[in-house]
Amino acid sequence: MKNSLSRSRSAAGGDEDVLDLWREPSRRAFSIIDPGAVWLFLRRNAPRISATAAVASMLMFGASLFIFNKYTATAVVMVDPRSARVTKSGGVISNIGGDAIAIESIVQVAKGQGFLAELVDEMNLAKDPYFGAAGATDEARRLATAEKLASKLGITRRGTTYVIDITTTTNSAEQSARLANAAARKLIEDQNELRSGTSFKTAQEIEARLAELRGRVSRAEEAAAQLKARLKVTDAGQGNTLLERRIFELNQQLVLAGARTAEERARYEQLKKAGASAGENLPLTMQSSVLAALRNDYARLTRQSADQATVLGPRHPAVASLNAQIADVRRQINAELARMVSSARTEFLEAEQREADLSRQLKAAQTESGELGPQMVKLGELEREAKAERAVYEELLGRQRELAQVKGLEPSDIRIVSPATPPTKPTPSRLLLAIGSGVLGLIAGLAYAILREFRQTTLRTASQAERLGGVEVLGFLPMLDPPAAEDDKEVLFPDLSPWLVELCADIPPDATDEEGVVLLISSARRGEGRSTIAANIAAYLAQGGDRVLLIEGDKSDLGNRPHFGLLDVLDSGEDLKGALIDRASGGYTLLPYGGRTVRRRSTVGGLMSGLTLRATLKLARQWFDITVIDGPPALEAPHARFLAAQADRTIFVAEWDRTSVSEAESALRGLDLDNVAIVYNKADPERLRLYDPEQSHQMSYLAAAA
Repeated sequence: MKNSLSRSRSAAGGDEDVLDLWREPSRRAFSIIDPGAVWLFLRRNAPRISATAAVASMLMFGASLFIFNKYTATAVVMVDPRSARVTKSGGVISNIGGDAIAIESIVQVAKGQGFLAELVDEMNLAKDPYFGAAGATDEARRLATAEKLASKLGITRRGTTYVIDITTTTNSAEQSARLANAAARKLIEDQNELRSGTSFKTAQEIEARLAELRGRVSRAEEAAAQLKARLKVTDAGQGNTLLERRIFELNQQLVLAGARTAEERARYEQLKKAGASAGENLPLTMQSSVLAALRNDYARLTRQSADQATVLGPRHPAVASLNAQIADVRRQINAELARMVSSARTEFLEAEQREADLSRQLKAAQTESGELGPQMVKLGELEREAKAERAVYEELLGRQRELAQVKGLEPSDIRIVSPATPPTKPTPSRLLLAIGSGVLGLIAGLAYAILREFRQTTLRTASQAERLGGVEVLGFLPMLDPPAAEDDKEVLFPDLSPWLVELCADIPPDATDEEGVVLLISSARRGEGRSTIAANIAAYLAQGGDRVLLIEGDKSDLGNRPHFGLLDVLDSGEDLKGALIDRASGGYTLLPYGGRTVRRRSTVGGLMSGLTLRATLKLARQWFDITVIDGPPALEAPHARFLAAQADRTIFVAEWDRTSVSEAESALRGLDLDNVAIVYNKADPERLRLYDPEQSHQMSYLAAAA
């Protein structure tokens, strides 16, 4: 019985960390969860959990239909990294292309207060019944509406792609789609306007600068033209003036003239040096056609004269005629040579004169150029300044015209690839809402059951009792109806003998040969079945052949008038044997509570804690083997502690599911815990089955055996 109905103090210490939902809340520990305890908790709270979960699920589902009845629409925007050009030169700000940081920057800017506020103004959301927010001023309402829009509008980049999702959640499918598309268009318009607006603004700024540059170019060119006119400088082309071109040409002509003079001088000197033999010694380049013909004639006639002289003789007339012709040809050759020398001299003098003239002209031009040098430097500066101003002016003018023409022609790299459409189903779906409501309802049911278990502090399990200081639990006793009494003189108690077989075997301590043992039966309050258990223990022990005395240590309401008993013996000191009553039905001897002869000035506490009680109990130990004291409740009678000190062992009776942990702790605090054991009384086996199936099964088994 002790192994099946009780747990030792060491076992209680071993289960200290096991989940126990029936402990007092201040002493709970959850380091280890016992699956068996959890299963019992679910079994006994299943109806409560189911009912609470059903009600909570229905309420949450109804609330979720109202709260989460939202529609989500998504517009997809893509930033195309491919670059497309219509004109050779683009706008001031180029397309984004593949810059991932720039794409993320677009997303962050679109989440800003300025973007949302402009979207609020564009769609007039400040007056919308769903988005409209309260505020003291129009600006405050506008900003509050933008903040509310920020919680309903999500702009995110899809991973590391070039895709941007613009998602809107409202209570209207059409409004969600309309708002998502409007935000997407606004995003694209802002980016396009950023590029085109910057180009247009730059063109306007260039136009303002062009007016200033135009005046500066005009002034610079006018100053250069006035200086040229004053200096009579004529532009000869290729960046040179007419004077410079003239000096250059005179220099070239002078060089050619010098070469010509040297050539004519050499020709003249060579002809003059050649003399009579010039005809034969002159180079071919200096010979004239007349001289060449004369020389040919001279050579022909000379050959003929030699031939004729050989044949005819030197004096022949034919030979003489030929010699005369040769002499004439020689004379002509000499005349030609003289003419050539004279002609060479004339050409030499002319070349020399021309060289001298060119030299004078070049010196005069150089002198004039030297006098105009400083003015020409200034003219060069003016011309360079005018050229630079014109270059800047022409460049800005061309850029301004390009920017004016490129507006609206450059393709955008950001576009809507998937516009938002009104969703057909709310987000989340009703199935998910139902599942979520069911899960939350089940959690609510479990929480309610756990809270209810935590708030219940009555003793129900052996582990609760064992944690009240490590006391031993002897067993569980059922609640039985008392049998009908055969007469009015004796009160009969329910028969608990089937459940006391092993319990009583462990109750009495080892007795000595000289004295019996004293057993105290106590409880926290009255009405917990203390007297019933004391009478049953006394009767059961008497059946074993022991001499058993049952002492009523508390006033009983079962009799109409008090008997002569314990109080009378303690008060008057009369013989104890005169107060003893034999209980034939139980087989034990009864010492009633008494009080019939007690004087008014006597107190129960004084009588129960005096030396007379000790002497009475000493006699009881000598006369009887076992003395069972039906003691008073520990919380209502101060002398219960004195009786516990006199007893060899105390059995503390706790009414199952009625005695609270705090009451039991307070009652046991005044008892000797080394000699105290707990018995649960009035236990319901069916309900106990949900807390301790083993104990419930044992009780049902003993009840069936009885």
